[in-house]
Amino acid sequence: MGLDSLGNFGMAAQHKANAGISQSNARIARAQGQAEKGKAYGQATRLEMENTVAGEQAAENMSRLRKAQRQAGADARAARAVSGFTSEGSGSQPEISVLSRYEQAAQDMVYSRSLQDSSARFQATMLRRSGDIAEMGAIAQADYLTAQSEVHKMKAHNANKAAVVSASLQSVGALVGGIAGGPAGAMQGAQMGAGMGSMYSAGLPGTLESEGGRNKDAEKDFAAGLMKGLTWLMG
Repeated sequence: MGLDSLGNFGMAAQHKANAGISQSNARIARAQGQAEKGKAYGQATRLEMENTVAGEQAAENMSRLRKAQRQAGADARAARAVSGFTSEGSGSQPEISVLSRYEQAAQDMVYSRSLQDSSARFQATMLRRSGDIAEMGAIAQADYLTAQSEVHKMKAHNANKAAVVSASLQSVGALVGGIAGGPAGAMQGAQMGAGMGSMYSAGLPGTLESEGGRNKDAEKDFAAGLMKGLTWLMG
């Protein structure tokens, strides 16, 4: 077996290994994308749950505030009754003032809770969106790696085929040359076969020759042998 065949078998093994690596990296990329999405969705769900609890707490606080408002109003009315002032004119001002303060506090509470709720909903939406984007990016990367794996598989197939063809051509050339010219003819025939194999391999992506390792000596031997053959036929 010639060096070209051995080299192409080596290239085939390398491409096969690269195909496996690319396929493994594709699986890793998909898994990472799913993990990122799951993490983001989990954070969004937790944020929504916390927002729900905050809403329940705000409702409870509002209930206590309203209860305190009613009690403060009742206390103000009782104090007015004891003082002898009527509910008309300035007599009602203490109660109005107390109720206004509580009402302002209630409005502030509602506004604050509204902002908190809107912020939580927005953050949850953005978290899920970031998870979707991360997964889409991972899928795109995985698809690219899968395509690369297929390319390496094709190149491995070509390199194996080139190795077999090259070895076969060398064997046939040696056999035919040996029959026609003995040991010297066998050597020349093998060289011609190697040259033919090298030229054939150069046209297959992934082979030693196509990757820049062409056996130029074998091609020269092939050309020289071909010229000798033509000279012999013409002579």
